[in-house]
Amino acid sequence: MKFKLTNGKKLYYEVHGEGKPLVILNGIMMSTTSWKEFIAPLSKINQLILVDFLDQGQSDKLTEAYTHKTQIEAIKELLDFLTSEPFHLFGISYGGEIALQFAINYPDSVERLLLFNTAAETSYWLEEVGNAWNKATHDAEAYYLTTIPFIYSPLFFTENKAWMEERKKKLIPLFKEPAFISSMIRLTNSSVNFNVKNKLHLLKMPTLIAGAQYDFVTPFYQQEYLNKNIRNSELVYIPLSGHAIMYEKPHLFVSLIKGFISEGKDKYVL
Repeated sequence: MKFKLTNGKKLYYEVHGEGKPLVILNGIMMSTTSWKEFIAPLSKINQLILVDFLDQGQSDKLTEAYTHKTQIEAIKELLDFLTSEPFHLFGISYGGEIALQFAINYPDSVERLLLFNTAAETSYWLEEVGNAWNKATHDAEAYYLTTIPFIYSPLFFTENKAWMEERKKKLIPLFKEPAFISSMIRLTNSSVNFNVKNKLHLLKMPTLIAGAQYDFVTPFYQQEYLNKNIRNSELVYIPLSGHAIMYEKPHLFVSLIKGFISEGKDKYVL
């Protein structure tokens, strides 16, 4: 379904199941279709809300440069329309950055916060990674080789060669589409000045932070920083995994989410 924002643009979203809302915010190269295999387990006891950011998936595309604020306010409009109760908010990578800022700006809306492969700032390292991606956009294969291999752990990438080759066949034609590449450049550039390190103390809701041993995009020290500076947080270290935790460790991924948001979990003391 599509929701029309006050600026006239439309956000694509899906709602699955019933119960306490669990909102999923995508990584930068993802879309609602990326969660296909996770819909059944995550909507079993929760209402699962999937959404494509502006410039992503089936949502409308933009033309001018923007910052994270554009995405945050679009998500706020949509969720105000969909639910009047607090919800669980999950974000991974780019989606985690948006989730983090959403929770800081609208704490009463977020019951529990889940941040996977997320950082509190766009470091010099991450900015240069983004610059490398943008420089490779002139060539679809170069863009693939600059982005995709580093999202996975070397072990997973090597042991799943056939699966990766199938992904390559599907992604390179997509990376040849000017509209997709333009969107990716805008999405990447929207993170350039992201930094909420001085606002993390404002977060008080229970927060789960997860990071991976071989995450070359948002290294584990960045999740350690979040855990140290978010008062009511827990940190999970996932060995032998890269940035794409959900694909490399799908069962663990689902278990962590369901366990953290389950009704039977002990009460947190603030």
